[in-house]
Amino acid sequence: MSTTIHYFGKIKSTEAIREIQDEFYEIAQVSGWTHEVVDHVFAQEGDLQGNRLTLQGVRLILNRQTTPLQLTFDKDGYLSHIYYEKAPVEMGDLIAPNSAPGKTRQLLHQIHTSTTVRSQDPQTHRTLVKLLDYVKKRYVPNLEVIDNTGYWYSRDEAVLNAPKMELVKK
Repeated sequence: MSTTIHYFGKIKSTEAIREIQDEFYEIAQVSGWTHEVVDHVFAQEGDLQGNRLTLQGVRLILNRQTTPLQLTFDKDGYLSHIYYEKAPVEMGDLIAPNSAPGKTRQLLHQIHTSTTVRSQDPQTHRTLVKLLDYVKKRYVPNLEVIDNTGYWYSRDEAVLNAPKMELVKK
């Protein structure tokens, strides 16, 4: 069973992005977590206006059963995740007019951030919530969190130790 924690908000100032990169880089090193400082510029295929999406911050991987904790921000300072998706080119495609049908093109998507814990690991869940608490206190005062276990709101550890369902043999 997995659980996903969604989080969104705006950093108090874009200058604080460098601080969060430096601080969480050190936290990750001390904690033994895999980490990546993010400073990317994304270009949409076929974009003639030069509109580029940027992403700055840090990604932390707490363990192999957890997707990255993405403390990454767009150009306006909002927590964001940006990724490319391959999509087929179709006849009359306005985004890629010079591409032949049947080929693929890259679509750019910007979404809010989330982290998934793929196992029922209460310690990892508590760690994620503590990190998000710190982010809210220090960097993103309007941080909103949606935690489908209810732990973010209740801090009741019993919700993290829900009984596991097992198949009954006939």
